[in-house]
Amino acid sequence: MNEEKEIEKEIKKIEKEMNQFAVIGLGRFGRVVATNLIELGNEVLVIDSDPEQVKKMEGLASAAVVADATSTDVLYSLGVRNFDCVVNCIGDDLQASILTTLICKDLGVKYVVAKAQNEQHRKVLERIGADMVVFPEVYMGKKLANMLTNPSMNEIMNLTDNYKIVEIPVPDDWCEKTIIDVDVRKKHRISVIFIKRGEKVVSPEAETVFQKGDILIVAGETEKLENLSNKTSEVIDVKHTLQDALQSE
Repeated sequence: MNEEKEIEKEIKKIEKEMNQFAVIGLGRFGRVVATNLIELGNEVLVIDSDPEQVKKMEGLASAAVVADATSTDVLYSLGVRNFDCVVNCIGDDLQASILTTLICKDLGVKYVVAKAQNEQHRKVLERIGADMVVFPEVYMGKKLANMLTNPSMNEIMNLTDNYKIVEIPVPDDWCEKTIIDVDVRKKHRISVIFIKRGEKVVSPEAETVFQKGDILIVAGETEKLENLSNKTSEVIDVKHTLQDALQSE
C-alpha cells in the first residue's frame, strides 16, 4: 500500500506540476525531447552553445538561447531554478554533463533528468542529485522488444520495477462509457492520466466519455496493464512510434 501511495504522488507530479521545462543540449535526442514537450503544450526553454542548433528551435520553443550551460551565472540568469523540470541532454561531453547537472541541483531545480553515456556516468549523475538518469540506447532496445511482443501497449516510463506508465488503445467495451461507468481505479486498479484524441490531449474527469480511437496514457502494475491491453482489438502504430523515437538516436 505504501508503494501505491508513492506511485500516486509521482502520478500527481506528472499530471499537475510539470508544465515548464528547460532542455539543455540540442543534439538529436535533445531536439526530440524538446519538440515533443512543445507539442504537448508545455512551456519549453531550450539552451545550447551552438547557434546553429538553437536556430533550429527558434519559433518553436518558448525561448531559445545560445549559452554555456556549465556556467552557474548563466543558468541563474536564465531562471532555470523556476522551471518544474530540467532535461540535461548533454551526453558526449561528460564533464559538461556532470557540471550542468550539479549546477541545476545547486540552484534548486526541483526535478532534473539527465542523459548518461555509460554506467559510470550514471552513477556520478545520481550521486550529485539527478532525479532520473536515462540511457536512450538501452531504452530504445527495450521499447522495440516490448512493442514487438505486445503491439497494443507502448511503454512510456517505469515508475518502479512493478509500475509503469504506458499508452494503450481504449478497450472496445469501454467506448461510449464514462470513466466512472467503467470504474477504472477500483475494477482495473489503474489510473488514466491523459487521453490522446487525434491531435488533442484530454485531461480526464469522472464524466469523460471514452471514444473509439482514443489512446489512453495510463499508470499501474505491469500485470494489470497487460491485462488491459488484451481487452483491445487495436494496436499502437509500432513502425511510426519507433521511427519517431529512433530519430533521437
